[in-house]
Amino acid sequence: MKLQLLRFVPAFALTLAAVAAHAGDAPVVTGAWSRATPPGVSVGAAYLVITGGTKDDRLTGASSERAEMVELHEVVEEDGIARMRSTEAVEVPAGRRVELAPKGKHLMLMGLDAPLVAGQTYVLVLQFAESGEQKVTVTVRAATAEPAHPH
Repeated sequence: MKLQLLRFVPAFALTLAAVAAHAGDAPVVTGAWSRATPPGVSVGAAYLVITGGTKDDRLTGASSERAEMVELHEVVEEDGIARMRSTEAVEVPAGRRVELAPKGKHLMLMGLDAPLVAGQTYVLVLQFAESGEQKVTVTVRAATAEPAHPH
């Protein structure tokens, strides 16, 4: 039995080393938040900061148990009018900071199961092209909330 266990330890150590090495490649997500939504409104938005890992990556999608669908959106100005449109992905260059914020790129939550209430949290599952899925806890702030840090 001890001999079998000793054979297992090196393989387990190699597996842990590979997982740890890959984790450094992944983008780091911080400051995830949403504004509270009024009763009867079935859409919301999520904002966050992504710092690229050691390799370029792309945020290609997201999901949440709180919403039927989550889409990547961006606000663009056309003819002096700000318009929101869906986008395929958000580029996350290695080592660079990418902010999803009000009036810019953000995650649109559609078909909310209930209003987002200040003080609540919920989980978003982000999908990155290279590093795979990453779960993020989102904090719901008051409807008048602004980003926690200046641009």
